[in-house]
Amino acid sequence: MAEKTIYFATNRKPNKSKPTNFGKGFSRVNLGDVRFGQVNVINGKIDRSSIQVLPNNPKQGSKQLFSNLREKMKAESVDALLFIHGFNVSFSEAIESAANMAEKYAEHNYEPNVFVFSWPSDGKTLSYFNDRHDAETSGYAFARGLEKLSDFLKDGKSNVACNQKIHLIAHSMGNYVLRHALQQAKKISKRSSLSRIFDEVILTAADEDNDTFDYDYKLASLPNIAQRITVYFNSGDLALKISDYTKSNPERLGHDGPNKPHDISAKIVLVDASAVVGGFTEHSYHQEEDTVVKDLVAVLQGKSSENINGRTYVPHANKFKLL
Repeated sequence: MAEKTIYFATNRKPNKSKPTNFGKGFSRVNLGDVRFGQVNVINGKIDRSSIQVLPNNPKQGSKQLFSNLREKMKAESVDALLFIHGFNVSFSEAIESAANMAEKYAEHNYEPNVFVFSWPSDGKTLSYFNDRHDAETSGYAFARGLEKLSDFLKDGKSNVACNQKIHLIAHSMGNYVLRHALQQAKKISKRSSLSRIFDEVILTAADEDNDTFDYDYKLASLPNIAQRITVYFNSGDLALKISDYTKSNPERLGHDGPNKPHDISAKIVLVDASAVVGGFTEHSYHQEEDTVVKDLVAVLQGKSSENINGRTYVPHANKFKLL
């Protein structure tokens, strides 16, 4: 990997020793405080000296970053990909993981601008319950970020539109952040849900209940903000087995898919990756398993679900299975 620029938004607390870096814990300003910036990753490692944090006001912060991204998307004809990381991930690890993901996707000729929302995970294996609480609480900050993005897109004129796509990938506990962001967005906007922001939304290894699409207080309204939703799951996912059996959680969406696969929205596509995923935890296959990466890139490129090579449809389970 050479050098890759990763954009970010975070509700983490800045480190005292270096205000341009972020640790665990929430911003001291308030629970809705989100800072925007960018950083370079060189040969897989974050270059801390390159971290740029924009001023904490909309005109010089979120709007400036969104404007810069739009200009780049327009000039280079590339999409934007928003990534929400999961449990046990530090700020640096979130940035490095996103850069690694970008490198893997580039191998399949897809090179979007990558934008990370980094919520204050402790970055420790034994902090599951604390991370889960922080993921839920971070829903408000992420919802504010989505509102800022939605308002920016609405204000755009046809002559400045980049005519590119914006996608979202939520991994593991990042899906729990997404669930609570949808709920908070409804309260902020006083509407039933956000308008459509994303073309493709991908839920991978989701540490989320398998009935999540059944209830409005979970992810039932997710189809409102996307053109298509693709759910990847893997029955060999060790991390989700632990979440299921030792954390007193219901069965997980990322382990076997939704509990009622025939009752989901027509916008939701199910992809069973169990047959092609290997390794110890089998949890980060969205960037580690080449067969999944190839399939996922085809989704991001807008290929129709039934025409993606390497899949077979299983009617009784309403799912595609990767071969």
